[in-house]
Amino acid sequence: MQTKSNTVHLRLIDITTQLNSDLTWLTDPRCVTKKIRSYVALGDSLSEGLGDFGFEDNRVHAGWTDRLATLLAKEATFHGHEFHYANVAIRGAKIADIMGVQLERALALKPDLVTVMAGQNDLLSSAENMPKLEAQFRDGIQKLKDSGCTVIVSNTINPIHLMVFRPLARLATTMTAMIERVANQLQVEVHDVHRIESLADVAYWAEDMVHFSGPGHIKVANEAAALLKLSFRLSELDDCEISAPARGIVGTTRWLVVHVVPFFWRRIRRVSSGDGLEPKLPVLTKYSGRQLDLESAEEFLPANFGRNDLAKAS
Repeated sequence: MQTKSNTVHLRLIDITTQLNSDLTWLTDPRCVTKKIRSYVALGDSLSEGLGDFGFEDNRVHAGWTDRLATLLAKEATFHGHEFHYANVAIRGAKIADIMGVQLERALALKPDLVTVMAGQNDLLSSAENMPKLEAQFRDGIQKLKDSGCTVIVSNTINPIHLMVFRPLARLATTMTAMIERVANQLQVEVHDVHRIESLADVAYWAEDMVHFSGPGHIKVANEAAALLKLSFRLSELDDCEISAPARGIVGTTRWLVVHVVPFFWRRIRRVSSGDGLEPKLPVLTKYSGRQLDLESAEEFLPANFGRNDLAKAS
């Protein structure tokens, strides 16, 4: 397989203050043998896309799953066929929810590819409950495999980017071991989010510190693209070029008031942030990613990215 180092200048997709979103062409698309015409994302808030650029204005086109869908759509274009995408992930979803209602939605859609990201909201489950969670997870993955689709499971995040989260790291490692054990037993590929070294840096996390930032979602999407051996990647800035959320007295106080207190208040009331929320893309939809025109895109570009460069990339 011959590797190509050139960047294919395509119309910009998901341009943000942190990213020049050209797609990098890594390999000859004809070398990719598996044609993925449809994709369904299952999961919690990370798969829904919280924390990504523009998510508060429009849930669609935000999050690592939607970004992966953009790459799959570009792959489909080179293969000469349409691509359809659904995202049934809901914030706050636990393994039981994901392997329940979300799973049934996915099976009904009969996609070529399903990604499953679960376990983050089960980290505080008791040790006695782990066998039940593992059984639910295994049964759900088996049903997906039996349906004939390609299945990729993401392991859990490793919450070491904040000192206060580090006691959760042991629980995340235990959950990741369970997910990887099931994946190994069922011969399913693992999207290894847990060991992405960059995610130890707060710059890859949103202001709430529990969801990926825009650069974080991009990084996670590219890891999934590599696992699928896709021909394209989303461009990334170097770690030193990405601004981190404020963590001084003012920033930390805001974090506590805006994010931490509401989280514990929901736990006390035993409610989920996703209660009553519908999936953002509940059915397979023709998908190519967000397209921005020249005028609206310019204000989102990095300072060192000139208008001539934008015109060329368009």
